[in-house]
Amino acid sequence: MKRILKVVGVLLLLLLIAGLGAYAWAKSQSSARYDKSWEVHDASFPIPFPLSEAELEDLRRERAPAALAVATDAGGAPPVTPATTDGGAAAPDPLTGLDLDAIALERAVKRGEHIVHAWAGCFGCHGDDFGGKVLVDVPIVGYWGGPNLTTGKGSVVEGYTPQEWDRAVRHGLRRDGRSSSMPSEEFRNLSDRELSDIVAYLRSVPPVDRDIGRPRFGPVFAIMGATDPRMFPAYGIDHQKAHPESPPAQQVSVELGAHMTQVCVGCHGANLSGGKMEGDPNMPIVANITPHETGLKGWKEEDFIRSMREGKRPDGSDVNPAMPWQAYGKMTDTELKAVWAYLQTVPPAEKGVH
Repeated sequence: MKRILKVVGVLLLLLLIAGLGAYAWAKSQSSARYDKSWEVHDASFPIPFPLSEAELEDLRRERAPAALAVATDAGGAPPVTPATTDGGAAAPDPLTGLDLDAIALERAVKRGEHIVHAWAGCFGCHGDDFGGKVLVDVPIVGYWGGPNLTTGKGSVVEGYTPQEWDRAVRHGLRRDGRSSSMPSEEFRNLSDRELSDIVAYLRSVPPVDRDIGRPRFGPVFAIMGATDPRMFPAYGIDHQKAHPESPPAQQVSVELGAHMTQVCVGCHGANLSGGKMEGDPNMPIVANITPHETGLKGWKEEDFIRSMREGKRPDGSDVNPAMPWQAYGKMTDTELKAVWAYLQTVPPAEKGVH
């Protein structure tokens, strides 16, 4: 009996040693992948984007009567512009005296707020105040959180240049060019203007003092990172691919729907068929949003919009609250209809082929 216990003890000790060795190897491999440096193309854009020619013309049309009235009442000579009054005299420039930079920033902040709250979902990882949020803190799994995006203490984006914002959001890289856990596969197709608008909005939110700290690899995270580099999105992104300057036009189109649906792949998978999320046992099974029998086949446009606006399926059942329909319901009618139009073009796939 003692001999058997001794053999069992030796076996358990060997298993412990092997386990510790495997963990040490996995942690080393994961850390190496996390700390890999990447060469990225140079992407630069203004923050905010200046007013477009179309916006300037709209402003001129809006202000033209008031500008002409002011110039006439003043009794002075109006500024010389290519435009003329009906009498042939030079008409005043309606934009004279306007702070066009301030107007451009105000509009960029408004657009950025819509992107962040209606479909980009930044608060899901970074908190409702964007000051950072701990997402996982379980010793056997590891520690991971979305960092502070405000201008307060602990911010990871303080002083970021447009190029650094590009690397962080669209390439999944830290400021020094090394890998991060930012799910950039969902945002790599953001246009320059959309990213500029997001930054303009985030710079406008109140500062929050909070330091989330670096991720730490517990056994689960270490094994995941060592066996599958996709844990770090930078490994699946073309870092030399150029980004569009502007998003698709705001009209019901498959192009706009495809552009906005990029944020869905993180949960629903590249083919949008849903299924069980890898590496997260607490995450519910994700719905299939392809036009398959196990997905949205039989749904109508109004059913889809209702599910996003009210959290109700066509049969009256509730959409799982893990699906942030309250946020996506803030999309405009045009955007939701465009998403629906795109989903009708996706190849049907059986649920779970994630």
